[in-house]
Amino acid sequence: MHVDNLPVGPLAAPPSGDREPTGAQPVVTARQVTRTYGRTRALTGVDLEVRAGEVLGLVGHNGAGKSTLMRVLAGLEACDEGVVTVRGQEVPRDVRPGAAEFRAVRMAYQETSLCPDLTVAENIWISSRRCLPRLRWRRAASAAVQRRLDEMFPGHGVVPRDRVEALTLARRQMVEIARASLVDRLDLLILDEPTESLGPDAARSLYDHVRTLTARGTAVLLISHRIREVLSVADRVAVMRDGAVVADKPAAGLSEDDVLVLMGAEVAAPADPGPAPAAVPAGDRPVIAELRAASGHGLHDVSVRVGAGEVVGLAGLAGQGQQEVLERLWRPVRKDTTVLGSRAYVPGDRQRSGVLPLWSVAENLIVTAMRGLARYGVRRRAEEAAAVRSWVDRLAIRGGADAGMTELSGGNQQKVIVARAFASTADLVLLDDPFRGVDVHTKTDLYSLIREEAANGRSVVWHSSENAEMAHCDRVYVLRAGRVVAELAGEEISEERIIAVSFAESTEAPQ
Repeated sequence: MHVDNLPVGPLAAPPSGDREPTGAQPVVTARQVTRTYGRTRALTGVDLEVRAGEVLGLVGHNGAGKSTLMRVLAGLEACDEGVVTVRGQEVPRDVRPGAAEFRAVRMAYQETSLCPDLTVAENIWISSRRCLPRLRWRRAASAAVQRRLDEMFPGHGVVPRDRVEALTLARRQMVEIARASLVDRLDLLILDEPTESLGPDAARSLYDHVRTLTARGTAVLLISHRIREVLSVADRVAVMRDGAVVADKPAAGLSEDDVLVLMGAEVAAPADPGPAPAAVPAGDRPVIAELRAASGHGLHDVSVRVGAGEVVGLAGLAGQGQQEVLERLWRPVRKDTTVLGSRAYVPGDRQRSGVLPLWSVAENLIVTAMRGLARYGVRRRAEEAAAVRSWVDRLAIRGGADAGMTELSGGNQQKVIVARAFASTADLVLLDDPFRGVDVHTKTDLYSLIREEAANGRSVVWHSSENAEMAHCDRVYVLRAGRVVAELAGEEISEERIIAVSFAESTEAPQ
């Protein structure tokens, strides 16, 4: 639908009086839906109903089929078998992506769908041009996205003329979510891991907006590995396993353990750091990396020390200098930074800096280990294949070594990138929020992997947006506004302590 006389500031959600909530009427329904990619059966007969005016939480392990199902429900891919209905109308299986039947169904992707070389406003024009005036479209698109961002994420800091590639990962995610909601009619909004890149304040603002949408009758389908978050906002929870929905229950009365049991009994136990490693005073470890009163590029007089065989955490509120510390250690070109030995880096933005999309899982995984496995400069294919098999089996990477990287779910892509770093011979491994979008079972395995590698003498510097993960570290530096405001060790390291230090300093540190 094109509206030439649409006023500036279009695409705002219609007043609640114009669209009454429709109760339990289904918006989109899937019946015995299957989808296959080569040898991989991503969906094996899914039954799911999404109702107007509700938040449906969808959970499951990486590779359970969640993202594939969402693409089918959004009309981006056709199912091989089964039936998809939208507002009671059956959709032909040969329907093309972007068909009219799905125009009121919008999706915000975990890996953003934005064009990095274009501005924010230009991206909005591409996705919402049917609802924007042809004349002065740039002004209309800018006004629309500015208004929506202000509603969803107060204090977002995004300017419509900003190029997407210049935005932080969190701001790109905000634009991605706003983009998905900018349409003249919104029946279903699909949010795929929407808060993995967002700080707690932005996440709270998003869910406040979600409640506003559902009060107006819009359905919201939320995919997340953060089970507590899902239970706090969802009306109903559906659990996927091995390409099928195995449970569909009201969220009220469900606990996190209940959901984990439904996902698979082997993940029912919460992740536990396990027995603490034998305490080694930081001063007794040989120093493998160090920042000495480092300043510039977002840092102010930062001193960080990493000992051999030590796991060092970088914590605090998002965007306070943690990535800048990792960048200094990755490229130690300044005199205030010293790094001994080789390094491997797991980037926080896997699509821009981590995944080699045209390569297979095996090629992505082994590229950093080739030199260490070679003999006299000659590659040893058998040793490479054995290493790949070992990591694929160890991390249960769905699809196997021969799968293309773009065929994997986001969580499985992340497993490959983490495995690539640890498959190398690097003395220092740098992790920038490495478990974003990874399920709880895989997280537990990777926590154990980090501790094993540290016990073997490898050093790890680890930034995480989840403060609870810092309990797996030997020492933690808490950053605020580019400064180290606390250094915690041993029993001092806890989520509560990190939060307390972060906010206490936020009221005292100079702005």
